[in-house]
Amino acid sequence: MKKLIILLSLLFLSYTSEAQLWFDLGLKGGVGSGIAMNKTINDDGRFNPSAGFNYFFGGKFGINYGHYVGITCDVDYGAYKYGFQQAEVPGKPDTESYKFTMAYNSINVMPMFRFTKDASYLEVGPQFQFVRNPSIEDEAYPGSAPSGDYISSRLTGLVFGFGAHMLGNEVISLMMGLRFNYVLSDLTADDWVDSSFPFNNYPDITTHTKTNPINAQIVMEVNYSLGYFAKNTSGCGKRVAFLTF
Repeated sequence: MKKLIILLSLLFLSYTSEAQLWFDLGLKGGVGSGIAMNKTINDDGRFNPSAGFNYFFGGKFGINYGHYVGITCDVDYGAYKYGFQQAEVPGKPDTESYKFTMAYNSINVMPMFRFTKDASYLEVGPQFQFVRNPSIEDEAYPGSAPSGDYISSRLTGLVFGFGAHMLGNEVISLMMGLRFNYVLSDLTADDWVDSSFPFNNYPDITTHTKTNPINAQIVMEVNYSLGYFAKNTSGCGKRVAFLTF
């Protein structure tokens, strides 16, 4: 992850220093769905993944060189839910299935490289999630569901997004796009990696397998261009001024 941040920074700095430097702010939000990727869920016929609803809202600050290249920092607050259906649960009828759900809120920080051209954009970068209010629900045994402590308090992932300008001008604009993020970290907290979570109901499952959520979201963004730095080479010496649009 550190190598990715360094690479994005080098790409940004390598862009010509003669390009105009300008800044923007944005408000954004989105809704989508996510699933928990887990080898046991994929391989064991007793489990079926189920999509969960997620959303976020927040803002961004961007530093841009010229018309195409920029570095942004998005900070937002989101809610995420993942689950799967569990069948043949010990102590329950074999004909019934029960939902197991993992949910949490998080503060998300995303430094990203952004490329804009022909009224469209592409962005990529790391995501750092600081988990809040984790919770777990087990329809099979509601009274003995694992506590939220089983969910890791910090998660790291990758974000990729693209979209287009819908309307506006060079000062303020509305954009719409899609964003995908994959959580590289195990959703299970370090204290419980030796357990069978999230398959606590199955004594025959004794080996832990990583749970890595993946999300897809529709994103809306209102962007406002603050201004830019310009060099004045007339007269004695060179001066740099900040000009608003």
